[in-house]
Amino acid sequence: MHQGAAENGSRPFTLVVCTTCRTAAEERALERLRVAVRSCPHGVLVTGGCLRLFLSCSSARGFYAVVQPCTKDREPSGPLVRIGPVRGAADAEAVCLWLRTGMPGDADGSLPARLRARRSARTGAHPN
Repeated sequence: MHQGAAENGSRPFTLVVCTTCRTAAEERALERLRVAVRSCPHGVLVTGGCLRLFLSCSSARGFYAVVQPCTKDREPSGPLVRIGPVRGAADAEAVCLWLRTGMPGDADGSLPARLRARRSARTGAHPN
């Protein structure tokens, strides 16, 4: 597991979700994420506009998000993770499980590769 990661969702994080391009089915997936974040003692969910500054999104079905691991004081403590597109319940559940298990690193495959969005070409410096 990633250094500093914790079991049972106790690793603090901020999840920012784009709500610009979303369908009713994706609203249900977003609700699953809301429930998962509420179950994590130091998780915060922020909804907002387009995240193209941080990731390469497309107009394809699904919504995008970024997760910033942080301290309890909301200071960044790890690299930004780009997520998307989340295309329904199965994708949302995979993200929820990943958040609840402390956001383990890439090597274990706990967040499927299909849910890892690419970095935006517009992003110059690392955002944190």
